[in-house]
Amino acid sequence: MASEIKRLHIERFRGIRELTWHPQPGLNLLLGGGNVGKTTILEAIGLLLSPTTSYTLLDSDYLGRLVEEEFLIEAIMSLPGDINRQATMAWPWEWDGLNAVLAVAGEPENTAPLPAPQQGRPAVYKVRVRGTADLELVYEIVQPDDSVAAFTVALRRKVGLVRLLGDDRTDRDLRLVVGSNLDRLINDRGLRARLGREFAADSVVQHLDGESRTRLEQLDQDFVERQLPNQLGLAVTGGAGQSINALIGLTAVKNDVVLPLATWGSGTRRLAALAIADSLQDGHPITLVDELERGLEPYRQRQLVRHIAAGQGQTFITTHSASVVTAATDASIWYVDTGCRVGALAREKVSRHLARDPEAFLARVTLVAEGATEVGFLREIFDRELPGWRDRGVHIADGGGNDDTLTLLEALLVGGVKFAGFVDNENRDAGRWRAVANRVGSLLFQWNTGNMEENVIPFFPADQLQALITDPEGEKTGHRLRTLADRMATVDTSFEALSALALERRGENSGHQVHPLVPWIIEAATGKVPDALRDAPAAQRNPFKGHATAWFKSIEGGRELAGKVYNSGVWETQLDALLRPFVNAVIRTQADPVPAVAQRRNS
Repeated sequence: MASEIKRLHIERFRGIRELTWHPQPGLNLLLGGGNVGKTTILEAIGLLLSPTTSYTLLDSDYLGRLVEEEFLIEAIMSLPGDINRQATMAWPWEWDGLNAVLAVAGEPENTAPLPAPQQGRPAVYKVRVRGTADLELVYEIVQPDDSVAAFTVALRRKVGLVRLLGDDRTDRDLRLVVGSNLDRLINDRGLRARLGREFAADSVVQHLDGESRTRLEQLDQDFVERQLPNQLGLAVTGGAGQSINALIGLTAVKNDVVLPLATWGSGTRRLAALAIADSLQDGHPITLVDELERGLEPYRQRQLVRHIAAGQGQTFITTHSASVVTAATDASIWYVDTGCRVGALAREKVSRHLARDPEAFLARVTLVAEGATEVGFLREIFDRELPGWRDRGVHIADGGGNDDTLTLLEALLVGGVKFAGFVDNENRDAGRWRAVANRVGSLLFQWNTGNMEENVIPFFPADQLQALITDPEGEKTGHRLRTLADRMATVDTSFEALSALALERRGENSGHQVHPLVPWIIEAATGKVPDALRDAPAAQRNPFKGHATAWFKSIEGGRELAGKVYNSGVWETQLDALLRPFVNAVIRTQADPVPAVAQRRNS
């Protein structure tokens, strides 16, 4: 049976006050901002399943350094089939899909009832490690009767943990340290004793020059006179806390020179450690990879993700790399928020955006704009309202239309991703939009009706309308006037002639609050097909749809429109009051406290 964590529970470990998570089989990809606890989650799993007893607790491993309150890391998981080769019997629980429950008891005569998993409910075990008030680790298997048995080193090694958490850990797996992957691969229990004898017997004296050897002989004579141990020599010896064997590591040849593999590049060392782990695993290991992209070029990141995903074991990966996110096509995607809560991102709802704009899931706060125009519009606004927003962890993403944007925002909401939305109102899915708005408040801005062009362009005063039409680069000005002339069926494309014709055609009930060209500009800027051509062949309709590209239907066009909003005074007189709650809500996300996740310290 493969080892697999079905439920992870953490209390008071480093920066995590309490966390309960149900990871999935296969590849689990953890996303989220920096310093939110992703690495701590992996290190908690690593500590729980550690194949050694060499970990030394520090007070910083306890939440708030409150050692007296202890910490707990507990997993409900399947374990290897030979679990009960250990001295103390471990009885299984049953997995009901969310938790471990008592198995149904058998009823043999004159014997204690034995738990027997029901058909369809897999057998699981509840294992945990506690950090005590005495800075000690206690490993336990919790039995169905709430008694405990030892969660031994031997059993933890059978789980087959593979860890790529940091350069120091990777270097350890390239040496013959007890419990390292290389040690488990070699699997020669008598090697340590033989090497110790060989190292002790291998005299270094023969390599000394004459003068140095004379000094050593004089020292030996001095030892004899002082009745100290004599017949001195030099040999490789170990010391407190370090075995001689730990000095032995893998080597490889580069340019005809034998070099320790531990001196090669960070990425190469990590790949080498993973290769060792792969070669020693008969079953399905649990693999932990923190910041997979470390030391690897994008193409090697993609290769590594695909290699891991092709394996049969359960894997946990953290990343800040877009290459990793896009390559992890079969992964379960999770988001860790600033409160170290883990939420699922439904792949069927986010896969398109993962492939197209993975940075949307790696930012501190993502502004999902309905389309390219809105993206450019928001970029210009926040350049002015929140200078340096990119460097503050703000990302503006293209939602790909009203329906896709709503689906994405709902998925981000469930996953716990910090986001804002800037969308049109197409008079559809009012209940779903209301549900999102109720959860995020002012971080969602939706026009009362219609799209952005329909709402913004009427705000331009008559004396600023010609400036609205004018392309700052000069290339599109004539094209824009031509789109208006086509819609008005005239050959004269001058601003004055078009204004006069629009005034002439304006109906008595249309009102006179805006320049008469405004409705025509809105239709051209949005690519509206004239009513008379709605049922016409596509060849007649498509040119009118294409009018929008001459106006603001692009990121650059959105920036242009926003710039003109500021330059014309429309922002100050109209839009500031309308958009200020949204803008301020985004700005406030920069002041949200991010809990410091206490990391293990070397000092």
